Amino acid sequence: MAVVFFLAGVICAALIAFLVSKRSTKEIQLAINQTGLIKQPEAPNSLAHLMEVLDLLTIGVIVLDRKSDRKLRNNAASSMTGIRYVDILIDQAVDEMITQVEQTGSGDRILEAVAGTTRFLQIRGYGLDKERIIVTVENITAKSRIETVQTDFVANLSHELKTPIGAVAALADSLNGETETEVVWRLAERIVSESHRMARIVDDLLDLSRIEFSGTEDWAEVDLALVLIEVVSTNQHAAKRQGLGLSLTGAPKLEVLGDRSQLLSSMSNLVDNAIKYSEPGGVVAIQSSIVGQEVVVAITDHGIGISKQHQDRIFERFYRVDKARSRATGGTGLGLSIVRHIVSEHGGTIEVVSEEGVGSTFTVRLPHVVREQTNDSTTTTGVLI
Repeated sequence: MAVVFFLAGVICAALIAFLVSKRSTKEIQLAINQTGLIKQPEAPNSLAHLMEVLDLLTIGVIVLDRKSDRKLRNNAASSMTGIRYVDILIDQAVDEMITQVEQTGSGDRILEAVAGTTRFLQIRGYGLDKERIIVTVENITAKSRIETVQTDFVANLSHELKTPIGAVAALADSLNGETETEVVWRLAERIVSESHRMARIVDDLLDLSRIEFSGTEDWAEVDLALVLIEVVSTNQHAAKRQGLGLSLTGAPKLEVLGDRSQLLSSMSNLVDNAIKYSEPGGVVAIQSSIVGQEVVVAITDHGIGISKQHQDRIFERFYRVDKARSRATGGTGLGLSIVRHIVSEHGGTIEVVSEEGVGSTFTVRLPHVVREQTNDSTTTTGVLI
């Protein structure tokens, strides 16, 4: 029995030392405090206490006693191994890590397990002594995706800013020493245009940052019907310049809870996109309604449309379906990403249905602020040409 106590104490001490170096000390300290592991090292249920500590961890832990060839798994490890195809891969990776630790004393690798979806798992191994090996398995899929998004974001941002900056530099160099008035004006106009493009990118990034980190403390009830009227009024001139009409139909009251300026920005972004990617002579239709407990706004154009291969990615930052046309219209590639963030923060959803050469419909659904029923069932309809 004394040997069991000693073994449990050695494993426990080494395990805690190892995990403290690899994981959050707060999480492990919480586990220790809750189980009283340090205060009762000689308790008759020491092994049970050890497993209680391991079971509180969110990462998988496997302890191997080579002398008895016995493996102890915490709950997280048990849920990862030995059940499905991916878990068989994890089992194999754990066995390979044990072999590596036996040869080198430690190991660290990333396992990419693909079965429908891709999971990334970090597997670490460490030799406690000649008889015992500990292996940890941590699911780092979310972390890997965040790192990928961050890397892509920096790369895309650098590319987006590099283009107008390079253009400004080249135009300014051409302007230097130019004496012909017409050429000077043309070059200066291009410089101003590229400067405005950079300013729009920065403004969109600031908007995106404010949306992601803003709270809900200042939210109030917003009549989305009035917001849509303002959106139509603001975009009327752009629509006329494009040879388009704007139509607005829907209920007179569309109460939602949120930030009015953000909701205005999201709806205006969608209408602006519909105008930019429509052919002259058409009509951009904005339809609103109350369906169940939701306010539904659908914005339909009869423009160039979006192919199915692009529809899942159009809400990504800097993603463009038609890069040449986006640059010609002054798009930053952040508009739909901003819209998605705003809608998501307001507890809603956004979806797109589109067909190339036919047009697109973006549908936004937001939680409706329910009020007492009234007899007012009129609708508002307007067409601006």
